[in-house]
Amino acid sequence: MDSLTRRDLLRIPAVVPFLSLAQSEAGALESPFGVWCGGGPHAAAVKKQAPWVKGVFATLKWSDLEPANNRCDWKMFESTLAGYAQPGLYILLMVWVGPHSPEWIYSAGVPLVKTTQTLNPRGLPHFTTFPFYLDENYRRYYHRMIREVAKHVDQLPPAVRSRIICVQTAEGSTGDEGGYKGQPIDKRYELPEDRWNAFKFQTWKLFDELYRDKKPPIHVLANSGNQGQYDEWLRRNMPHWWRKAGNPGHGYQLNNEKDMMAFFDPLINHPELGTAIRARSEMDEMFKGWFQEAPVWNAYWLNLWGLHFGLDIFVHGPDALTNPDYREGFEFYSRYGGEKDAATSPGAWCALRDGLDAADFQRFPEATFGPGKLRGTEKDKADGLKRTLSIAKAFERYGAVQGDPDKGMAVVMQNRSAKRMNDVGWNIEAGNYQRYLKQHDPHGTSQGRWRVGPTDQPYGRFGRGFDVTSGKNTMYFDIADRFFSGKPLDARYQVTVRVVYFDAGRGSWAVKYDAVGNREKTAVAVQNKDTGRWKEVRVTLSDGFFGNRCPRGTDLMIVNTSEQNTIFHLIEVLRLAKAGA
Repeated sequence: MDSLTRRDLLRIPAVVPFLSLAQSEAGALESPFGVWCGGGPHAAAVKKQAPWVKGVFATLKWSDLEPANNRCDWKMFESTLAGYAQPGLYILLMVWVGPHSPEWIYSAGVPLVKTTQTLNPRGLPHFTTFPFYLDENYRRYYHRMIREVAKHVDQLPPAVRSRIICVQTAEGSTGDEGGYKGQPIDKRYELPEDRWNAFKFQTWKLFDELYRDKKPPIHVLANSGNQGQYDEWLRRNMPHWWRKAGNPGHGYQLNNEKDMMAFFDPLINHPELGTAIRARSEMDEMFKGWFQEAPVWNAYWLNLWGLHFGLDIFVHGPDALTNPDYREGFEFYSRYGGEKDAATSPGAWCALRDGLDAADFQRFPEATFGPGKLRGTEKDKADGLKRTLSIAKAFERYGAVQGDPDKGMAVVMQNRSAKRMNDVGWNIEAGNYQRYLKQHDPHGTSQGRWRVGPTDQPYGRFGRGFDVTSGKNTMYFDIADRFFSGKPLDARYQVTVRVVYFDAGRGSWAVKYDAVGNREKTAVAVQNKDTGRWKEVRVTLSDGFFGNRCPRGTDLMIVNTSEQNTIFHLIEVLRLAKAGA
């Protein structure tokens, strides 16, 4: 395989898999997808401390860029972007408008809009002054700025220009879908949905016109709305545009995340369908109570959720990225971020968890756990609260807790502000977090666990394990057939199997696999030593067949060889060099 240039990498159509780091030859540039840093003077230092950070979300204010009418500060523009490109960061560029619009536009005829006060997630007041976006003067100045930025991007030095891979639209208060924070005090400046959408779509068409044919390519990213309200228009007019995914970056096990997953999954996770685009989100709420209850757990599991969801670019602040306690999750993300094709992924993995979904009335029958809804009448919601507590109580002996029951009954924007962690949610992604490695019949073959072991290790937020009393002594795992290009590996190259387990008690267990000449060969046998810590075992296999010949049509098993239970966090299969493959 010839090495690909960055231009080749980004021009590959969606139906063809992106080159993975595991398969690229020396000299091929790395994938831009994975963990990114928020913009600012700290970005270069973050890259030095955390070399696995791939890029920077570079936000500039229109007021800084164009401080006087038709006089842009291109020196600031160039030096800012050069400062990001120099340490090797890819760049996602966005120019903030709204409250960051320059003062001169108001003296030039744009109405100044004052809004009611609202608070940001930290409880601080938002801006309360905005331009009137629907004014023709505003539209003219704003669109002129967009054109000038696009023109100047092409005039950047090649070493800087080549690092800009994406531009995000920001036609409102931020990269969010709305124009204002709060409501305009003067009703004349309200934004009727039809007129706001017309302005938004006109702006998006301009971005498309300006960036569609740039070389090397620059993708345009837009916010399709938390309710997906702009999705149909985008699919019809700009089907290859990248998307902002909001709530999935702000927490895991959030109410109604299953709906968000169903909406995004066909767009971002299936290149074989010819529809795959890229998505980004950010986490800027690590100060919230639920996160701070066990920050090492939550930072790690948030990364696993982001990979499971399919976020290609996951933006974090510098304090998180340089926190050594969070490093393992970020490094894991850097290995798998953007990998959407099992055949080219460097590995396959399954992180074991049980999400208790109160909306699942088949698993949790009303006759046993009570009625209720997340939204509805006051009685529906009161019943729903009782139902979540009833489900948590049923799994209390396995560690489940409903730490903030009231927030557990809130819509997602309030739900993600829970003061403590909740183990029961509504319409949540209920299974394991995984990529290309699937557990067979999780509930029938293992027992879910919660809050396992010390909080200074990242793994214990969830787990699954044996349950001797109910006969659950073997866990089965199936590697996606496409991981080995649709045929058994048949010992063409080595793989490493990694298992993370909680070392409690004196139990023993073994990993077995489908090997050449032996359908249930033991890879490793483990004797627990009761340290009360999470540990891992790795074994390299040279004779893997992996043709689904283990029991139940699987490829790997974790088998209990004692009368004690062991709890597990992760099983991962990593490719090694494919010499002779």
